[in-house]
Amino acid sequence: MAEGFLSRRQFLAGSATIALAGMFGMMTGCAAGGSGAAAGAEPRKGAGGAAAAADPLTMVWLPDNSSADLTSSREAIGAAITAACGRKANLLTTTDYNVAIEAIASGKAQMALLGAEGYVQANKKNAKVLAAFTNSDEDGKLDGACYYSRICVAAENADQYQSGSGYSIENIKGKAFSFVSATSTSGFKVPSSGIVEEFGLSGSDELLEAGKFFSEVLFGNSHQGSAVNLLSGDVDAAAFDDVDVDMYLDLVSGKANSVGAVYQAKADAAAPFDTVRGKQFAIIAITPVLNAPICFNEEALSDDERTKIVDYFCSSKVADDPKIFVDPDDENAKGIFEKDSEKTCFVKTTDDWYEPVRKLGGAA
Repeated sequence: MAEGFLSRRQFLAGSATIALAGMFGMMTGCAAGGSGAAAGAEPRKGAGGAAAAADPLTMVWLPDNSSADLTSSREAIGAAITAACGRKANLLTTTDYNVAIEAIASGKAQMALLGAEGYVQANKKNAKVLAAFTNSDEDGKLDGACYYSRICVAAENADQYQSGSGYSIENIKGKAFSFVSATSTSGFKVPSSGIVEEFGLSGSDELLEAGKFFSEVLFGNSHQGSAVNLLSGDVDAAAFDDVDVDMYLDLVSGKANSVGAVYQAKADAAAPFDTVRGKQFAIIAITPVLNAPICFNEEALSDDERTKIVDYFCSSKVADDPKIFVDPDDENAKGIFEKDSEKTCFVKTTDDWYEPVRKLGGAA
């Protein structure tokens, strides 16, 4: 198994061809509550168009899952891929959402863990990119398989956003704001759709240019980066999720993943939170988001390989692997997926389960 790195420049050089529903309503299936191969190298093709079985199988990761402290988690998933289908896993990390999306859409990667919006974008580029499985809810099912998109502000300024006994996003207009990436589900698509609806805007494009709706607009390029933009004082408010940042945080007050909850960067938080240790933020709006799918480029993998990988990952062997589903109560365990209950596992999913994401903001 090998880890590689794919930057935007490397990718482009190697491939020239290549509601806010929970704040104001609810997305399907989830209820708001607590909670390497050389870059640019084409894969050698075998029978049926799939890459030859002797070649490594490449899985690409979004920036949020590319950090050094998640290396062991990525490697455990790579080992499971090899156990499932016999092919070595090449794990490509990135610093750019678009690079990961293009890698799976072009077939340079055969697998990817993408956010729901990233998946929709990749599928739009290539209909052969299809969701295969995702992490389940606490009952081991798909019904409530979700995480949370949050709009947050510095804790010391939270009173500026109070409305009665709760909070409102009304006063974010005119402020400096940080998103994650324009292709992030919980770091842009979901919060921007809610803001567009709340303020009656013509579309999310109004949120991207400084001086229109926001006085300044920054992009963190990862959920961690967007949170640090807020905690460092570079912006007044920011959008980011829970699953990619909460390992760096302590809950100070309120109920986890609820409006009004206050979080603080841990005293020993690793980079990039090492520069904002002790800083606090408050949640002023929150929505559930469909769990990120692990996807295949079905042109680049054989039917047999896909079946073997899905069956293996959805088995108890993977569900009970503490290197893949880490113990959420173990502060030293850093992982992409948490074992929220004994029933937590991977479950099969399909493209149509992500249809609500396509429809956010009226997009088909």
